[in-house]
Amino acid sequence: MDNVTVNVQIAGLEYTLTSAGSPEQTQRIAAMVDRKMRELMAGGISNRESAAIMAALTFAQEVIRAEDDNTRLRRKLDEAAHA
Repeated sequence: MDNVTVNVQIAGLEYTLTSAGSPEQTQRIAAMVDRKMRELMAGGISNRESAAIMAALTFAQEVIRAEDDNTRLRRKLDEAAHA
């Protein structure tokens, strides 16, 4: 797939992103980041930079948990296949 350019809004600012994904996927990702940053800013984080860092840390934590779950499930499947 060719790279596409998409304009998105995150925390009140407009960004032009280039992605190998579909425009819909890029919009969906940006909307998720926007929601998380707005949630953090509404909860008391006063600036965008801090909200962006906290959002990134939150998403990284979710990825690590998903990877750990994936590894655990693969081990269980492997054990079941060899039992």
